[in-house]
Amino acid sequence: MMDLIVFSIANSQYAINIENVQRIIQAEELTCIPNANELIDGMMSYENSVIKVLNFRKLIGLPPHEDEDKDIEDSTLKFLFYENTNENFAIKVDSIDDIAHVEESNIMNGDEDSNLSEFLELSGILDIDGVLINVIKTIKLPNKEK
Repeated sequence: MMDLIVFSIANSQYAINIENVQRIIQAEELTCIPNANELIDGMMSYENSVIKVLNFRKLIGLPPHEDEDKDIEDSTLKFLFYENTNENFAIKVDSIDDIAHVEESNIMNGDEDSNLSEFLELSGILDIDGVLINVIKTIKLPNKEK
């Protein structure tokens, strides 16, 4: 069994292994990073470290969320603190939906290339009660300037 955090982006759902998520918090105001990659919304200070924030909508080519223009306190946007073998950063998502307990064998391979971009790789598709969920294998932080 594996535990996945399921989150929404527009009308699609994605899941990420809970082992890679250190924390989930309400979205906060960010500090701009000059000449940062366009996928990076900014940076924030959290628990004595500086964390870059990756905008998942931009990563998959979607326009900004309607809450982007609201006061941050009224927003549904969340930050997932993601950690892989050599990177720590936050991912801005529209909302958190659920925690799914699934058998790894239930993740079906997608028909298309599992690399959606150089920064996002899927491990497959999960069908939970008729809802298809894209399961994320890895996310990388773009470090290059624009």
